[in-house]
Amino acid sequence: MTAPHCWRNATKPDALELNSLSVIGLMDAHDGMAALLRSSRGQIARVQVGDTAFGMQITAIGDEQILLTNRWGRTEALELPRS
Repeated sequence: MTAPHCWRNATKPDALELNSLSVIGLMDAHDGMAALLRSSRGQIARVQVGDTAFGMQITAIGDEQILLTNRWGRTEALELPRS
């Protein structure tokens, strides 16, 4: 299930901070929740809980945010862009 505002934000100019890691989509996939992340270099990764991408481990994926833990154990939350 994707958040209702997600598709509306997909084509908005300046919806993403292009110089940092961003969540561009969250989905309820057949094998569990998944997220699409965009790196500051424009790389895209599809991730699930337990995966590592862009130097961060994915610790939780919810309906509107993802929790990531860096190699020093610091956890941060990334949310979908708002309208």
